[in-house]
Amino acid sequence: MSEAFRLPPLYPIVDVREESPDAIERALALAVELAAAGVTLVQLRAKALAAGTMTALASRMVTAFAARDARVIVNDRADVALAAAAAGVHVGDEDLPVFAAREVLGPRAIIGYSTHSTEDVLAAASLPADYLGFGPVFDTPTKAGVREPRGVERLAAACRASAQPVVAIGGVTLATAPLCWRAGAASVAVISDIERAHDRAALVRAYVEAAAH
Repeated sequence: MSEAFRLPPLYPIVDVREESPDAIERALALAVELAAAGVTLVQLRAKALAAGTMTALASRMVTAFAARDARVIVNDRADVALAAAAAGVHVGDEDLPVFAAREVLGPRAIIGYSTHSTEDVLAAASLPADYLGFGPVFDTPTKAGVREPRGVERLAAACRASAQPVVAIGGVTLATAPLCWRAGAASVAVISDIERAHDRAALVRAYVEAAAH
């Protein structure tokens, strides 16, 4: 596992949903805006992009973050993370196995793994993952019709059972994030709430302030 890694309370995900120049530039601008607001860890989720296009975008994000205390995690693609010199990868049960991702990226990479039940969390204890994602906690448009919301009680059970720090994901907003932190989550992954915000820097500050209470 990576050394001296600690999850920040807010973990934004930049989600690219179409392969178009405008979508790519918007994603890069959002990532840079978040880093400028003080975010230290951003995940690039780009299921619509071909590997080469995703690598180019991830590389630009890594370069843009180089002067800031911020790191890029690539969703699903360990090969893209390696090629772009990203900080790590987040994988699910249908992606490259965690042991293989660790082999590809090395001991210093940050590796996250998606879980959806306490059983998943317990099984992940033996994996070389730095953190576990758990969810969806609430209803979420990015996973609509795919998985039922787990709820805060099951999140709390997962956090109690986990050997790794847990990131709550799925429909998290500024209003619901404190419920996740109180349930034991080390961090909250946020997509839509940040995309909708008119003043993202203010929203980032609000999340950080809420996490401190």
